[in-house]
Amino acid sequence: MKLNKDELEFLSAWAREEWEPECYGQPAHRLQLAHKVTGAHLIDLIKAWTHLEGKKDQDILQAAMNSQPRWPWASPDEFRARWQETRQQAAHRAVAVS
Repeated sequence: MKLNKDELEFLSAWAREEWEPECYGQPAHRLQLAHKVTGAHLIDLIKAWTHLEGKKDQDILQAAMNSQPRWPWASPDEFRARWQETRQQAAHRAVAVS
């Protein structure tokens, strides 16, 4: 799964904020809460990116430096479709490895 610029900016900011003691007061986390998305779903997107791009998990921290990202998905359905795409790709990879 190839992340677009907005997705990469958001997920990079979100991952950096995870290291902060008050992460839920930070911009990307406030967006996450406002859109009622679990952190596990965001981690799924990051994991798909790392696998596709041949990156390590920590690489997302430096992938983009916008500290005020916008929410990159136009609707809950768009986010859900994007997340399901990652789940399908992960399942496909698991079968291919077996």
